[in-house]
Amino acid sequence: MLELIKRPNIDFIGNRKKGFLLSLLLVLVAIGAILFIGPHFGVDFTGGALIQVKFERPITTDELRKALDRMGKGRASIQKFGGENEFIIRAETKEDPAKFARDVGEILKLSFKENPYKIQRQETVAPKIGGELKFRTMIAIILALLLILGYVSIRFDYRFGTAALIALFHDFIITFGLLVVLGREFTIPVVAALLTIVGYSINDSIVVSDRIRENLRKMRKETFDRIVNQGINDTLSRTLLTSLTTLTAVAMLIIFGGPVIADFAITLFIGFVIGTYSSIFIVAPIVVEWENRAPLRRR
Repeated sequence: MLELIKRPNIDFIGNRKKGFLLSLLLVLVAIGAILFIGPHFGVDFTGGALIQVKFERPITTDELRKALDRMGKGRASIQKFGGENEFIIRAETKEDPAKFARDVGEILKLSFKENPYKIQRQETVAPKIGGELKFRTMIAIILALLLILGYVSIRFDYRFGTAALIALFHDFIITFGLLVVLGREFTIPVVAALLTIVGYSINDSIVVSDRIRENLRKMRKETFDRIVNQGINDTLSRTLLTSLTTLTAVAMLIIFGGPVIADFAITLFIGFVIGTYSSIFIVAPIVVEWENRAPLRRR
């Protein structure tokens, strides 16, 4: 079996408090960003209209903004998309989103007669539908977390299950907060990426937990701290190799995938890094802290 690190013997458990401190700092930064900056929800969740337009010749964002201002649509957000001649115009509007999209089309036709354009994409979502999507998304995430807790608790014991759930919240909150800091938009693909991260993170946690369970049978004379630390070291090469392989693929999506899937790929990249970290520095160390305070009889 390929090993990235030959027979590692790193004292993860002895340094667990440093890991907890770093995690606490990241979680506080993430929560602060969520509360004080706030997430930027896309049209999928807020309701509104989105138009992707491509002009024949380059124009500036200011020119496009002035054209919309003159027609009373100045509150729309404008974002460059790809080259110098392609933009996304997005608005959370209380009026009929379809009417807004038609009005913007007319504005562009009148304002840029000498610079033909083509509408590449047009999306409209009613505010009510956006609200329902928000609710269903939260339900999907909560159900996923509860099902994972149940599975890990049955597969191992409730301590590993609870530790894995704490790690999942840790991964979710930090990833969410970093996306807010980076100003990324929360859309349906980003939610899909967050759910993918949950699955990836729990898979890493299960691998580490399974090795610890094996070591509990093989190393009965050793302390619990030593057994857990050995389990983390035993799976370290596998964890890092899996992570590097996955991150390489996601990095290619970020570099070559273009703006359409950028938010999705960036979410995956952040989440996979945090998930790898938590499977090493969060799950097993939490179980050790729990064991030291309320020891379980070894099976």
